Amino acid sequence: MNKLIGVSVLSIVVSSGVQALSLEGTWRLQDADNTQAKLDEAVENVAQEMNFFIRALARPVLQKQTQVCQQWVLGWQTERFQWQCDALDADTIPVNASGEVIKKDEEGVEISGTYQQTTDAVILVLESERGKRTNTWQQVSDNELLFTVKLESEKLPTPLTWSLSYQKQ
Repeated sequence: MNKLIGVSVLSIVVSSGVQALSLEGTWRLQDADNTQAKLDEAVENVAQEMNFFIRALARPVLQKQTQVCQQWVLGWQTERFQWQCDALDADTIPVNASGEVIKKDEEGVEISGTYQQTTDAVILVLESERGKRTNTWQQVSDNELLFTVKLESEKLPTPLTWSLSYQKQ
C-alpha cells in the first residue's frame, strides 16, 4: 500500500450482504482518459487551501497519494477480505477487524484497520499516526463498481477525496 502524506488508514465497512453483491472478482478502470484530470482537480482543491509557501511542496506529495489502480481484484478467504491493486502485493484484513493493528508500512509505522460491509459496499478504514485513509468499493450495478478514497490528516486543510468507476471483467 502506498505511504500516504501523513495518512495510512485501513477500514472496511461490510455488513452481511456484500458477497451477495458480487464484489468478488476483477474490476477494470473505466473512462481512463479522464482519470488524471479528476485526480489533478482533487489535489488542486486541497492545495489551494494551503499556505502559499507549502503548496509547491504539498502538490507532489498529494499527487503521489492519488495512485490509480487500472484493475482491482477483490475477494474473501477464510474470514479475511483481500484487495489487490494491479500487480502489487495483495493486502488482507480480518472481516472482524475493528481498529487493531493489521500491518506495518515500509517505514515500520503501524497501521490499524477496520472492516465493514453494507448491503452494497465494502469500506476499509486504515489509520496510523499519519492520518486516515478510507477506501470504499460500492457496487452500483451488476457490472459497475464505484471506488472512492478519502484521505484525512491534520496536515491537510480538507480531506483529499476522489472516485473512479470500474467495470467487472
